[in-house]
Amino acid sequence: MHRVFSYAARLAEDGQFVRFQNELSQVAYDTLGQGYKTGDNEVALVTKLVAAINEKSYDHITVAANKIHGTRSFVEFNYRDKPTTKELGDMAVISIVTAGKSRLLQRVCIIQNKKAKDHVWGVDEEQLFLLKNFPPFSGNRGLFRGMTEVAFQNRSGCLGAYGLFDEPGEMMFVAAPLFAEVLRTRGSVPSNEIGLPSAITQTGIHSAFPAALFSHLFDPEEWYMIMREVFHRIGPFPWRGFGLGLPFFGNVHYGRDIYDFVRAWTQVNLGEYTCLAGATINPEVDGFANRLIRSAGLERDIDLPTGNEITDMKPGGDMAVFVLRMDVEHKG
Repeated sequence: MHRVFSYAARLAEDGQFVRFQNELSQVAYDTLGQGYKTGDNEVALVTKLVAAINEKSYDHITVAANKIHGTRSFVEFNYRDKPTTKELGDMAVISIVTAGKSRLLQRVCIIQNKKAKDHVWGVDEEQLFLLKNFPPFSGNRGLFRGMTEVAFQNRSGCLGAYGLFDEPGEMMFVAAPLFAEVLRTRGSVPSNEIGLPSAITQTGIHSAFPAALFSHLFDPEEWYMIMREVFHRIGPFPWRGFGLGLPFFGNVHYGRDIYDFVRAWTQVNLGEYTCLAGATINPEVDGFANRLIRSAGLERDIDLPTGNEITDMKPGGDMAVFVLRMDVEHKG
């Protein structure tokens, strides 16, 4: 894992990496702008994004995207005291850090996209409840068909989120718990009512991933050496990543625009951790993410685990899958 922090520290100083982030953002803007001009709905907008950003790369960072075609994934769960059925989401954003073919770290975020009408987003409160709380659910159609009592851990508070599209071609990113707080008891919200202090919106909402959860995986001497190199390269600044002076591996809950979203994703700041230091720490969510990767045909040269009920199911469902891979094999 020393290579992971060392590579991230280099990227934090790399102007060409910033250029890559900016170019990726501009491609997304161009695509959404074109989609809005032709009146595309959410599915069409996301499908165009898949084609636009697939196979973008910089150094040992690659972006791959594909659309799984099949039945939309609906799940059954209790909305408070009432059984209900809702779609899980229409897009998944995954980040993987590898050393060659071996996984070192992985995260996933399930996103439901909404297109504003007159700059107002309408939200299904039952689906929001699902993406915020992830109560035990059973598969109705799609990815989880035939499965019962699936329980996803959401320790990050960012396993479920919303992508909020608006004219003339913009996307805001909001984690489901934060969006629920903005909405309260309302079923819709205008764009001018989703706002946060400028000091926060410049970098998104972050909460550092608990250092203790990561540091216990290492020998104390190895952990000390990792932190010494990080601080030596960029200084002990109050960044978010693990609260340890690195603008990577934090926990972003909000992004005002495409630039915020792309930077958070490419700095591995989005979603729920399912693998740390090569160890699976959230088996059911990890199995789900790996099944998405395989179903979308994006597993090339990555040793994904098997033997998980969700992972080993036959491909199915309908979802856009975006995978960022950062390979540190050559940066040791």
